[in-house]
Amino acid sequence: MENMILGKLKEATKEQHKNLEGTVNVMDKMFSLDNYKDLLAKFYRFYSAIEPELARLDWSAVKHNFDDRLKLPKLEKDLENLGILDETKRKFSAWDSLPSLDSYEKAFGALYVIEGATLGGQVIKRHLEQHLKLNPDNGGEFFSGYGEKTGKMWKEFCMTTTSFAAKHGDDDTIVQSARDTFDSFRKCFEESANIEGEAAGASPSS
Repeated sequence: MENMILGKLKEATKEQHKNLEGTVNVMDKMFSLDNYKDLLAKFYRFYSAIEPELARLDWSAVKHNFDDRLKLPKLEKDLENLGILDETKRKFSAWDSLPSLDSYEKAFGALYVIEGATLGGQVIKRHLEQHLKLNPDNGGEFFSGYGEKTGKMWKEFCMTTTSFAAKHGDDDTIVQSARDTFDSFRKCFEESANIEGEAAGASPSS
């Protein structure tokens, strides 16, 4: 029987996905370059915490091409191109409220969130190109995902996750980790927004 882990993940994370979209809230406002810089900095805070944790696992053992999917280099390139990499690192301390990622089951749950965000980033990519004239060479590489391979890479991830869950996985743990990762992602954005708000309200002499 075909493993139904992807269906379980989609159904079980509907609310978390909706809540995160509401927090990121890219398309529901006049999206300026300053808005984009703030958004990218928040993504950097989260990914700079979660990717090193995921990298602790030996992904070759489960036939997942994790190293080909790293987002931090893309984020750092974009932030550097926009002139805010050092500022971002100064502004935000490392995000320290990640869920546990000490097993493949938990890691695949987290990757479901990250790879789904990469796929969904294609909508943001088109918005950036149209309204801000940003592309992978001048600050828009992160949301370009894997370029023309984005759809193919998503399908490969789905196949790997399905195969892993069918052979070795604990579906409940995978699903709970995805839910926990969505919640951590949202909380990182919310806390980062508060930090930015406090900084904006601070007196120049303070």
